[in-house]
Parts: sequence; structure tokens; C-alpha cells
Amino acid sequence: MNPGIETLYRIANKSKRMILGLMSGTSLDGLDIALCEFEGAGLSTKFQLKQFVSLPYSSEFKESIQAVFAKEQIHFPSLSTLNAEIGIKHAELILIALQSWGIKPEEIDLIASHGQTVMHRPMRHGNQPNSTLQIGDGDHIALKTGIITLSDFRQKHIAAGGEGAPLAMYGDYFLF
Repeated sequence: MNPGIETLYRIANKSKRMILGLMSGTSLDGLDIALCEFEGAGLSTKFQLKQFVSLPYSSEFKESIQAVFAKEQIHFPSLSTLNAEIGIKHAELILIALQSWGIKPEEIDLIASHGQTVMHRPMRHGNQPNSTLQIGDGDHIALKTGIITLSDFRQKHIAAGGEGAPLAMYGDYFLF
């Protein structure tokens, strides 16, 4: 079996999992990092928020995202570079948060990264299909932090006709 798949299988079968959730919204104000402990699975899942921090983006970093955000035309090499830069920046912010909490990367089972939305069109525009684009390469996050990273959650939900928020109902179920 692939070592990465074996690791995910092992994590899925643990009684408790420590997962970092990342969210950077369209306000471009920074990165929210939540450390949660999960126990169980499916509708019997229990979770506890262990730590949370919102780390701001620098003005320069915010401007680099604004340069491609929801634009009809962009410089494709800039978008590709920014995809890597966001992944690297998010990894750096994760390591800062973990250090401030006194937690080693090895104590985290995985990272769930939403990515940075740069275009979101969940409703058809003429003959164009529903679409969304989040950037912030999960592989850069994984390699820089040493933590398995799952990312790009919205695509299948959009393709199936949803709004691109596949985890929202799950969160609502447990929180409300």
C-alpha cells in the first residue's frame, strides 16, 4: 500500500485525532488557524477546540492576492507563483502558531486547508459551468510543516451543483 494512504488509514483509525483547520476568507485579513481534537466519526463525532489564532497578512501579501482576486484576466505565471507563495506563507504561519502554543508538528495528525479563494462562481454564467478556484498549494504546506495536508474541498461540491461549502452542514450539525 502507498505509505501516504497507510498513514491516512492509521490516522482515521485512531481513537482521537489532532487536526489543524485553516481558513482565509475573501476579506484577505489573514489566516485563521484552529486546532481541534476529534473523536469518533460520522454523526457520532465529538470534537473540542484546543487552540485558535488569527494571524494577519502583511499589506504586501494582501496586495499580491488582490492582484488576482476575482479578475477577469490575470497574468497566469503570477497566479501559479502565488499558489506556491500562499502555501509557503500558510506553512510559516502554522509553524508560528504551533510554536506559540508549545505544540510540536509531530503532535498534529493532519492539516485541513481551505485555501485562498480567488474566484467563486457557484452559479452558472451563461453556458459556463459552476466554478471556483482556491489557491495555496497543500503540498507546500505539507512539505514545509512535515504534516499531511488535505486541501481544495470545494471542487466536487461545485461540480455536483452545490455552493462549494461541503463541510458547512457537517459543522452546523455539530455546533447547532
